[in-house]
Formats: sequence, C-alpha cells, structure tokens
Amino acid sequence: MRRKVCRGCASDKLDMFLDLGEMALAGGFLPNAEAIRSEKAYPLSAHVCRSCGLVQILEVIDPDVLFQDYSFASSTIAPLVQHFENYAKWLQEKLHPRLVVEFGCNDGILLAPLEKIGIKACGVDVSKNITEMARANGLDDVTGFFDEQAAEAIEGRLGKVDVVTGSNAFPHNDKPEIILNAARRILKPDGHLCLEVMYAGDLLEQFQWDTLYHEHLTFYCLTTMEVLLKRFGFHAVDAERLPMHGGSLRVVAARNTTEPARASVSAILGYEKSKALADPATWMAFGRQTDRKTKVVRETVGRLSRMSRIWGYGAAGKATLWVNACKMDYLEAMVDASPLRAGKLMPGTHTPIVFPGELKKNPPDYIFVTAWNYADLIRSKESWYEGIWLTPLPDLRFF
Repeated sequence: MRRKVCRGCASDKLDMFLDLGEMALAGGFLPNAEAIRSEKAYPLSAHVCRSCGLVQILEVIDPDVLFQDYSFASSTIAPLVQHFENYAKWLQEKLHPRLVVEFGCNDGILLAPLEKIGIKACGVDVSKNITEMARANGLDDVTGFFDEQAAEAIEGRLGKVDVVTGSNAFPHNDKPEIILNAARRILKPDGHLCLEVMYAGDLLEQFQWDTLYHEHLTFYCLTTMEVLLKRFGFHAVDAERLPMHGGSLRVVAARNTTEPARASVSAILGYEKSKALADPATWMAFGRQTDRKTKVVRETVGRLSRMSRIWGYGAAGKATLWVNACKMDYLEAMVDASPLRAGKLMPGTHTPIVFPGELKKNPPDYIFVTAWNYADLIRSKESWYEGIWLTPLPDLRFF
C-alpha cells in the first residue's frame, strides 16, 4: 500500500528525494535456504512534505509481515541496555511517575529498570515472540497494537497513567494519530507523553541513508513533530538530543495547555531552522549525496572483493540496505551475536549469519562493519583481529 498524504499535516504535497528500487525487508532474515523461494522485495523510496517538511516512507508494509516474528531483541545490545537504565532514572527524576505505559516495549528493556526502581510499568508490543520473552521474565507485557482499545483495557486494570512512552517505535507507525489518541485516552490530565525517535538532524548530519527502510516510516525533527502533536491535543514542553541509534531526539509533550515549554524546545527549534531541516531542498540535496556515497562503497569494496575475502559485521536493518544497495552478494558471512539472527540468512543477498566465534575459525582479509554506529564497540570486542576494518559512514574508512 502506498500512502497518499503526509503523516504530519495531511497534505498531499509529497516529493520523492531518494529511490532505492525494490528492496528486501530490512528485518526479513531467512530461516533457511528453502525460504529464499518465498522471499519478497518491495518498492522503497523516501519523500519529503512540501507543506511541513516531514521526511517519510510512503510504501506501507502490513505490520503483521514486519513484526510478527521480529528479529531485534534490544537487551542483546549493551549500549541500549545502558541507555534504558539511564532513561528509567531520567523519568524518575524529571517526571516522578508512579505508573508508566510503554508502547513498542520490545523485550522489556525499559520495563525492567523501571520496575527495579519502584515504578510500575506495563508494556505493549505487536511482536508475539518478543512479548513472550518479556513475560517469561515476569514483566507486565501485552501483545498487540497500542490503540484506544488497548488503552481502555490497561486503564481498566491499572487506572490512568502518569507517562506514556515509546522509544524508536513511534516512527514505525503509518497512523501516528492512533497512538496519540490512545495516549490522550489513558494519560492523567497532567500526564506526559515521552517519545524517543530517530532524529532527522542526525539523518542529515551523518548521512544515515541506511536507516531509510520499510520499518522506519517517519523521520521527525522537533519542528515537524510539533505540527503533528498540536493536531491531536499535545505540545512539546522539553526536548533533547541523544546518541542512541546513531542520533535520536527525546520529546516530552503535555496535554495541559498551560504547561510552559522549557528553553530546550526553543533551542532545538532554532538549530533546526539554521539547518533548514524542514526545507524540502535540504532533502533533495541529501538524496543526491546519498547516491554518490553508495556508489563509492559499491565500486571500492566491489573491487576489493575480486582479490580479497570480506565478511560483514552486524546483521541489523542497516546491513540489509548496504548489502543490497551495494550488491554485496560476495560477502562470505555476516557476524552477529543475536540468537534471533545468527543461523539465518541475510535478506536479499542470502549471506549466512554466524555467531562471533566463527570469525576466529577463518578470519577474512577485510570486515565491513554494517553496524557502523557500534564500530568502536565491535572492534574492541574483536581486538585480536589483525585484518582491516571498513566502516561506510560518515565516509568510507579503513582501520
């Protein structure tokens, strides 16, 4: 299905700035060779709204296809574990909640530290296999979408809540108004909505084109998010940039119309104006430069492959985009520590995914770090490796 109007302002003035053609799903890891026959590719392009400047993917894949057997368990990533432990403390110190609901809670990576410091938490996630993992750890976790019906059910069981939050989940939704209406339904009048989203500012600054895939439908900046929030009865009262996922934005929004915005809001809005983040011309230039950067990687690493052995490291969504856009079917293996991915095949190129231990058995000449935002951590874990590391962003680099 292809969306016709902007998710932020409902305008139909949408311009394409990047066309990636037919692309396998970023998280569509194949369980075995037999699954190759049923693998599907979908159109993938990025658009910007001429009315409000929101960056978005218009091709919408059925969430049941994307998330029912999800291959990303947050708690397997040490920096994310630390992030959510810090976020739990931040919520406690800043907003003092007694009851928190998290949508897109994954395996309970935030629910657990909240419960540990005495804050009651309930999670909602559409992925059945992931929510089962959370419940197995004794967490209050509901399988399904966070909509008004889910909010009503949670309210009937726990009452109104102080905070509704979602980390890197809000942009996955084709209809963000469903989440906003659900949050408005379950929040206390003085409650807060806290959203952590991949930030369009970092997308631009670091040329993170590899996060533009079917799951990540929308890339907000504070300017464009405010347009959406105000349409559904919220306004931003605090905001800050975060290093999570290569660069994210945390926004605190209030229902109470008298609650003033802190200085952080005007500071970030000022930064965004200086960078023209809501200007369509900015994103047209981004598309052209992305084409150039991927061409450099495709040609340079492709030449290396004809004389050297190359592996990949980090079977995340970014990896799917790199290996397919740059035609890296020559990679011998893709290393990943997650048991949800190791043993499977990469989408599109069908490269086998192996646990890190396999790397020592037969070290390649080069390792292409597709999870480039964790490159320092990966290199420190594999400090024994004497070959050459490659990272594709912010530029192609050799270590």
